[in-house]
Amino acid sequence: MARGGSNNGGRGGQSNSEIVAVEDSSSPYFLHNGDHPGLTLVSNPLNGANYHTWRHAMLMALTTKNKVGFVDGTISRPLSTDLIFGSWNRCNNMISSWIINVVTREIEDSLLYLDSSSDIWRYLSNRFSQGNGPRIFQIKKQLSALNQGSLDVNSYFTKLKVLWDELRVFQPVPVCHCGGLRIWTDYQHREYVLQFLMGLNDSYAQIRGQILMMDPVPVINKVFSLVLQEERHRNVSASSNSNTQNSEPMAFGSNSYAPTGNSGGFRNRRDKTTCSHCGFIGHTKDKCYRLVGYPPGWKFKPKNPKSGSMANNSEFLESLSAGSSESSMPSLTSTQCQ
Repeated sequence: MARGGSNNGGRGGQSNSEIVAVEDSSSPYFLHNGDHPGLTLVSNPLNGANYHTWRHAMLMALTTKNKVGFVDGTISRPLSTDLIFGSWNRCNNMISSWIINVVTREIEDSLLYLDSSSDIWRYLSNRFSQGNGPRIFQIKKQLSALNQGSLDVNSYFTKLKVLWDELRVFQPVPVCHCGGLRIWTDYQHREYVLQFLMGLNDSYAQIRGQILMMDPVPVINKVFSLVLQEERHRNVSASSNSNTQNSEPMAFGSNSYAPTGNSGGFRNRRDKTTCSHCGFIGHTKDKCYRLVGYPPGWKFKPKNPKSGSMANNSEFLESLSAGSSESSMPSLTSTQCQ
């Protein structure tokens, strides 16, 4: 009787402790209402080459969820007879789903049959993690080949900073309180500035020279801000010049249709008159020189064989128009012209 009572009391205590562990928001076994298997914790999925940046982002996300202990092995798998096993199993499967959601399809197929989230985490580390030496060589090679090219200043600087941050993980700065670390930090920031300026396009040569003449050289964030302001100033100037060039043809076009006397827009209306005898535009049959005769001193322009028929017609039209404007002149017969 006493033993049975103590056993019942022990089970009741374990059951209460399980409820407290599951409902306590500070417990790693707690699952929020927004937690579900289809949740995506990071934006960039793991493709193999980005393992180190992906791992860092996943650790940040799992830390906010208070679930890092499930992947690093600090929260071990309980016995199946333990009352907390159900809560552990739910959290384990939830974390495994989160990891599978942020890997590519090729990697996903190799993770489906692993038992726990810690096994998945360890498998990815063994498969994609590289030693410090090869990865440092790759990062420095990418840094030496990286330049702005067709990128804007912001995108170029972002790519540089990602490589710098990853390189700093593999080459951590030693902790020192003697003051010598300050010299090393200043040297590292100066190297960042020089590498950023060397990769800029030649169009930024002026601002680059101004920054290099500063003493002391500004920190990398200040240098980036100065170059970014120069880029924005150029964009504003280019936009203003484009608007000015677009407005000039509009003004010219509007003036080209304005009337300018006998040779302007009103002339086009008069030129619609067509001679029924010669077929040219600009005069009528009763004023056609071919019928009424040419005025004294009329000079015929020689035809240029290289020019087209349209040029000859335009010259003849001008002559006819000139003749029609002198309508007050008395008509002469062919005998008088001779």
